[in-house]
Amino acid sequence: MKQLFAAFLTCALLNLTGCISYSNHELAPIDQWPPAAPAGHKPSAFVKVSAQYLHNGVAKSGGVNQPALEALIIKEYQSSQRFASLTTAKQAADLYINVKITNNERSNLFSASLTGFSLFIIPTRFTNQLTMETTFKDVNGNLLGRVKKSETITSWMQLLMIFALPFNESADNIFTQLSKSTLEQAVQDNLI
Repeated sequence: MKQLFAAFLTCALLNLTGCISYSNHELAPIDQWPPAAPAGHKPSAFVKVSAQYLHNGVAKSGGVNQPALEALIIKEYQSSQRFASLTTAKQAADLYINVKITNNERSNLFSASLTGFSLFIIPTRFTNQLTMETTFKDVNGNLLGRVKKSETITSWMQLLMIFALPFNESADNIFTQLSKSTLEQAVQDNLI
């Protein structure tokens, strides 16, 4: 009976581990959203979204929900009211926008192992640097400009962090801020 109780307690503790994530607020606040409407013609745009996951600078597979990320970016581009139409299907457009997102997770494997072996009593920390690099090209494929924005999310994992779960920063909010900041910079640089 004691072994069954110990196994049950171990499983319960492993399922009750907590994690809290928060943004480091490296992006400047958005001045105006949506940006001021252009005086003339709104361009049509083809948007290509690609994503890459790195762990301590080494490329790894997975780690990114590509369709959800693409939908989120398209939604923000539409809310900017700067485009006549947006598409992710390869077709003729006034602007060709290539959005490359890199998630570079940095962690100490020894610290993470120690946390796991201690059943999450000893905390560990890791960071995710999210970088959005966007290139804008005209109808002829000439580079109009490039905008690069970054934000870092810090996460702590520890058994008692279960109570902090409702206060976690969502990665979707960070991608929304990156998209808006990129479009704001593109407007300031007269790329769109």
